[in-house]
Amino acid sequence: MKDDGKITFIWMKEGWDACLDNLHYILPAVIAFEVIGVLPALLIWKDFDNRWYALPWEMLIGAPLTVGMNLFFVNLARHDRADFGDLFRGFAIFPAAVIVSFTYGLIVTTGLVMLVIPGVIWGLTYIFAQYSVIDKKAGIKGSFISSSALTSGFKERLLPVAMLWVTLEFLTPGILKAEGSIFHMRLVLDLKPWVLTAFILKTFVFLPWLNMVIAKAYVSLLKHHERQVVSGG
Repeated sequence: MKDDGKITFIWMKEGWDACLDNLHYILPAVIAFEVIGVLPALLIWKDFDNRWYALPWEMLIGAPLTVGMNLFFVNLARHDRADFGDLFRGFAIFPAAVIVSFTYGLIVTTGLVMLVIPGVIWGLTYIFAQYSVIDKKAGIKGSFISSSALTSGFKERLLPVAMLWVTLEFLTPGILKAEGSIFHMRLVLDLKPWVLTAFILKTFVFLPWLNMVIAKAYVSLLKHHERQVVSGG
């Protein structure tokens, strides 16, 4: 694969086209993910006014669902078809899905706390760990090794995608806001028209697009890496 500086744009364009072509698959999958993986955690949080009580659901249910959603997008990117059963395949590798998800989050958070640049570098290095663990059944350690190999030489091409994701997460207002201290954090609902519009666009347009872009990048870099291995390069 020739890295001519346009590869990021190609991933973004292919991701957008694939997202539009497969909206009839993607929207039901996103809704299912939100209803099963996100909504119960929010209800637990609201009931106890404390996010710590929601963390078990986020990790034990949300993490395998996230890994399954990654496989869903990878199969769309690779085969242009979807299997809604992919959403639940993370539970078939439950320990690995949870540990890889938790470890990736910990690596990025630790890097950002220490210094912004290490957090970005580590985040980009291991961005495909949650893909390799389900797509290649690479195991816990193998998933991080695989991601590091795939992203070698391409971190700066993945950076714009990651920055778009971070910008979207931090700048888009949410319909739920957290108030209070870290140990007593309550949720407040905000349904202003512009906030609700931003939430809908983020959840059902921009995040699916970015998920598809990363899936396209994963499939592209995986093929590139496999060709290198075969050629001995």
